[in-house]
Amino acid sequence: MSSSPLGGIAYVDVNLGDVVLSLNLRVPALHRPRFRLHVGAPRRRTASVDHRSTSTFPCSRPKEVLITMDLQADKEVDISVEFADEVGNPVPAPSSAVVVFSVDDATIIDLTDHGDGTAVAGATGVLGAAMVHVEITGDFPTLTGDLSIVVIPGDAQRVTVVAGAPRERTPD
Repeated sequence: MSSSPLGGIAYVDVNLGDVVLSLNLRVPALHRPRFRLHVGAPRRRTASVDHRSTSTFPCSRPKEVLITMDLQADKEVDISVEFADEVGNPVPAPSSAVVVFSVDDATIIDLTDHGDGTAVAGATGVLGAAMVHVEITGDFPTLTGDLSIVVIPGDAQRVTVVAGAPRERTPD
């Protein structure tokens, strides 16, 4: 069993072969005020939409990532934040909250931060993993969070016929 630096959370991973079962235990009284990343349903990327990273803030790899998702190489996904009190009840965003999204590898994920607490993360087509980081500042202690996105191959869309090496058909 491991303990989280977030306080009040214990977790254990059980390897079942092809699947890993993750169990989490949270003690509400020890949970500090938090926010939750909300990831929308992935959708096919359209070539006409430009999703170049608009972030100027570098982000570093965190010690612990609480959310990881797979995203096919031709998809994009909406990202937003939801605020919660210390026991997990949803609360409105503080009026002074400034939400800034950034990505650590723009060659894997194109990130568009809309400046309103929402963003779009789109796969560039390159397979790999990238970290989306969010930092929320205001008249409260700074909150941060990370979303690990693993870009995986998309569904089969094309086929290539491959010819082998030529060989003699009849004996000499």
